[in-house]
Amino acid sequence: MELKRCRIHQKSWIFLCSILFGFTSGLRPDLKKEDARPLCECGSNVKPLQTRVVGGKNAAPGDFPYATGLLSSGDEYLGRRIFGLTGFRPYCGGTLVTDRHVVTAAHCVRERISGEITLDIGEYDLEDQKQGRTLRNSKSLKLHPKYKAKTFNSDIALIELSRPVKLGTNIKAAWLPPQDADIAPGTPVTVYGWGRLGYNSGRPKVLQTLQIPLVSRSECQKKLVSRITPNMLCAGGEEGKDACIGDSGSGLTVKRGDENVLVGIVSFGRKCALPGVAGVYTKVSNFVDWIYENTRSSGCQPCIASLEDFVLDRN
Repeated sequence: MELKRCRIHQKSWIFLCSILFGFTSGLRPDLKKEDARPLCECGSNVKPLQTRVVGGKNAAPGDFPYATGLLSSGDEYLGRRIFGLTGFRPYCGGTLVTDRHVVTAAHCVRERISGEITLDIGEYDLEDQKQGRTLRNSKSLKLHPKYKAKTFNSDIALIELSRPVKLGTNIKAAWLPPQDADIAPGTPVTVYGWGRLGYNSGRPKVLQTLQIPLVSRSECQKKLVSRITPNMLCAGGEEGKDACIGDSGSGLTVKRGDENVLVGIVSFGRKCALPGVAGVYTKVSNFVDWIYENTRSSGCQPCIASLEDFVLDRN
C-alpha cells in the first residue's frame, strides 16, 4: 500500500489513514517486522528557534548532540586534534542517526574509501581542549544507489562507524521524519554546521545555527540552473543567511512536537547567501526506509517521528 494514497491536508484524516493502512510508525510495515532492537536514545535540548552557516549564531551546548564533523584521516586535521593545535575544521558535516551510523551527503564521501574518514561525534567547540571527544573511524560507506553526482539527485550516504558510540546526555541520535512526509513552504527550519561564515570568509570554531524558511521547489527553481527534483528541499533566500562551503552533509531540522526532526541534508547552492537564492538540501523523508534498512547493524532502531506531526501533501 503506497503512502501517497493518504496524502491529504487534514491532520485527523492523516491519523485515520495511517491507522487504516498501517503507517503509524512512518515506515513500511515490513521493515519493522521482527525487529527486536530497542529504540535509540534520540533528541536534543529543544529551545525556541531564533534568528552558519552565514548570518547565524553560536549554538548552545547540547542543542545538536547528533552533530558530527567529518575529518580526513591521516592528514593535518587529526594531528591538530590529537596534539591540541588549533585551526582545523571538518571538511563536511553529518548527523548521527543510530549508535553506529552517521548520515551525510553522498558528495562528501563519494571519492573516499572505508577507513579514510574519522568522525567527531556530538561535537560543539572544535578548539575546546577541556571538552571530551568522541572520535570514530569509518568502517564502511554506503552511497544511495540512485545518487547522481552531476545533478546531486539522491545526495545521501550512510557512514558505519568502526564501533558504536554510547548514547546519553552528550551524544544522541537525531529523530527522522516519516517516510514520504512533507512540510509546507514557509515553515521555519534550522540548519547547523561549521561551514564558512561567508563565501570569502573564515570558518567558526563553535557550531553555528540559523533559522530560515522552507521555500517551494517551484520558487527555488527560478534562481537555479540545476533541476530541483522531488528528492530535494529548498530553504533560505534571504541575503546574508545560508549554509555555505564546509556545511555540506550537515543537517536541516524542523520542530515537531517536543523534538527537532532531521528533514534535510546540506547539498548544494549558488555561492552562499545571495538575495533571493535558496540553498538546496536532500529531502530526508524520501529516504527513511532506505536508512532504516541499511542501519540494521546498529544496536538500536532509528527514531522516526509520528505521521500525525507532518502534512502528507506534495508542494
